[in-house]
Amino acid sequence: MKLKKMGLFLMSIILVFVMVPGMSSAAKLSLRVELNGERILFPDAQPYVDKNNRVQVPVRFVSEALGAKVGWKNKTQEVTIEHSGTKVILTINKKAYKVNESTKLMDTAALTKSNRTFVPLRFVSEALGAKVKWDSANYTVEITTGDGATAASSGDDNDPTNPASNSFDYEAFRAARSIEGKTEKKTSEGYSYYEEYESGLIVSDSRYKKEYGNTQTIMNLLLTVGRVEGDNLEEKANDAEGILRQKVDSKTADAVMKYVRQKKNREDELPEKLFKDDTYKIVVESKYWNNIVIEIWYK
Repeated sequence: MKLKKMGLFLMSIILVFVMVPGMSSAAKLSLRVELNGERILFPDAQPYVDKNNRVQVPVRFVSEALGAKVGWKNKTQEVTIEHSGTKVILTINKKAYKVNESTKLMDTAALTKSNRTFVPLRFVSEALGAKVKWDSANYTVEITTGDGATAASSGDDNDPTNPASNSFDYEAFRAARSIEGKTEKKTSEGYSYYEEYESGLIVSDSRYKKEYGNTQTIMNLLLTVGRVEGDNLEEKANDAEGILRQKVDSKTADAVMKYVRQKKNREDELPEKLFKDDTYKIVVESKYWNNIVIEIWYK
């Protein structure tokens, strides 16, 4: 019996030493940001990858590292970034932004976290004329400025209807969308929907692909909040509920919509809340004077 116990003990020790190298190599690397080959250090607020797989950096980085002038309008929750004749305006929690007089759209948004303002690094840097490259092996963002810097190629730079394109055109983008009463519905992962509803509900499928698994949203439902009069949140909620009930189980859909309908006015807040059924997880959030966002993910 003693020999058997000793054998098990020695086997455990051996397994520990075999597993350690693998565990070490699997450890997550720290996110690095490099500007023209030099690593940028963040003494307090750290950059991170958001739920849309975009790198967010504290806006202070933009002013100090890229030499831009940064402004803030508290009433409208707008971040203004100016550099070499280019003016970029981002609104907290909104995907639409402006570069000079052009309205563009990104697949994430500027946000506040721990009382700090964060902005999407790629969209801001490229708007200011820098080149951005992601080195996945080293978990590093490489930014290049100066004469050799050009906007990073996304593979479809000439598609004006693609928000990631350098030639993105908002009007062309809207003309290509599925609009209730004007075009056919779209489908994604078994959901059938319009991208724009008469109620004002906005739906984005985030170009989901099966290989993304649960690392990206299947779609985002945006219940816009902003018009002082004529902004019927209940109509938007009804349209959003119709989409959810196509695939999400009834009990979970009931819970989600009960929470969504707690927001009656722009001043009401809905802290981020997670709902789950056997297949999906639903994230709901709405900040003060901001839209209601419903995200649908696979578990």
